[in-house]
Amino acid sequence: MNEYWSARVEAALNAAKGDVSIEDLPIRTNETSNAYSVRFNGVGDYPLYAYLHVPKSDGPHVPLFQAPGYGSVVGVPPYERRAAYVVLALCHRGQRLSNSQYSAAYPGLLTDGLPSEDTYVWGDIVADCITAVQILLQQPNIDASRLAISGGDLAWITGALTDGVHALQSGGLVFADIENRIAGDPDYPLAEFNDFRRTYPDSWDEARVTLANYDPMNLASGVDARKVMLSAGASEKSYYDGLASALSGETTVRVNLGKGHLDHIAQEEWLADACGIQPGPAHYPRF
Repeated sequence: MNEYWSARVEAALNAAKGDVSIEDLPIRTNETSNAYSVRFNGVGDYPLYAYLHVPKSDGPHVPLFQAPGYGSVVGVPPYERRAAYVVLALCHRGQRLSNSQYSAAYPGLLTDGLPSEDTYVWGDIVADCITAVQILLQQPNIDASRLAISGGDLAWITGALTDGVHALQSGGLVFADIENRIAGDPDYPLAEFNDFRRTYPDSWDEARVTLANYDPMNLASGVDARKVMLSAGASEKSYYDGLASALSGETTVRVNLGKGHLDHIAQEEWLADACGIQPGPAHYPRF
């Protein structure tokens, strides 16, 4: 872990020692799990919100951190996850329900605070995730030895900066191979980097140094998860194969079919198998 991350991880771990408020959320409780609203402060005393779902079945349960995606709203975890895991779904700073002091822009968040390492907002966003994982691990009736993390870039980065991860499921990494991927005419959110480079050409070199801290390859040495699944598009497989080769754990690279329903089922079944549990019941048939 480099100096950039060590300071942020230390601050995030200290933030997790603060007060945590957990309140019943009846509207999200169902026949398989109880739902709660979790409120705590992140780095800089920033107020954060997360959904917590606890299965009604006997534990101990696998703790699952569902890392936030790139968008303004974080939904409750999928039905089957709520039934099978103690799952925490964080709204990081700037996202809805965690936007009392700062509202993230979409597009715009990906370059907010560049070019400086000190002002790039993603440093604090990653810290929010690390703090949230510690809040999850404070919950009763969990098996911390089977900690699981799922999501995109924030799952990958959090997994690289958190000790004791058992299963890591990730993919769709925006920070992967940035220079090559923005050479053409990429869609958003990647296009945000080109927008920044065109607007602030003299600042791009400094921004590249900052973004290197988020490069999945540069973080791979920190990933000590026992089991890893990387989901990739067909055109990205070679990159993810290279990323997998840098990991010490048992790693699966799966090419997405481009069919959300089937890809979702495959990912959920892999995660359950990696954690040694049965997938939660789904509202749709598994075929």
